[in-house]
Amino acid sequence: MAVRIRPLQRADVAATSALHEEVLHMEFLARAGRGFLRRYHWAWMDTDDAVALAAVDDHEVVVGFLLGALRPAGHFRSMVRRHGPQLAGALLIAAIRRPSFGRELVTTRLVRYVRGLGRMAWATANGRRRRPPGGGPVPTATQRAVGEVTHVLVRPDLQGSGAGRALLDAAAAASRAAGVEELMLVTPPELSGAVGFYEHLGWEHAGRLTSRSGEDFLRFRLPL
Repeated sequence: MAVRIRPLQRADVAATSALHEEVLHMEFLARAGRGFLRRYHWAWMDTDDAVALAAVDDHEVVVGFLLGALRPAGHFRSMVRRHGPQLAGALLIAAIRRPSFGRELVTTRLVRYVRGLGRMAWATANGRRRRPPGGGPVPTATQRAVGEVTHVLVRPDLQGSGAGRALLDAAAAASRAAGVEELMLVTPPELSGAVGFYEHLGWEHAGRLTSRSGEDFLRFRLPL
């Protein structure tokens, strides 16, 4: 099957949200349902420094997608700033419609989310106070530019078709063009075969991390 990689479009979110819910059913955000995921995917691609790609077949059917960020911290702040109220509303609706998800949200995530938003608001306000006259970026020490890939999903019946490799190659190319020196990738430990797949493509296993939503993920790195 021929696969073409193109930027993710708003018309794709029905397909990508269904695929997200199907493949990553163990993920917290996936348990919020397709309504929330549609809003989440749209917010992701409509944000500064986003990497949002679709793998499509000869008939323009979405068979896979990738979400990432060239500058993760800035991307997250921009996403919350532009789409925070809409995402919060969609999360609330999901909690009402899915009581088990709502209980999990309140008991395990709500305090963490509120604290995170508070820290982000403080950092944004502090950054504005430090911004030099006339605008421009706030001076910082030289840091290694590290991008992030948070989701790489391919339709289960088409895994092994080359779509996943093509998505990752396209993300790496876009990152190099933007001056990113290294990519980090996270995947749930429950996804069988993921470790071998990423290592086969040259990604190095780099331990574990805990996401903003409190979940454990395996982490991989790819020097660019």
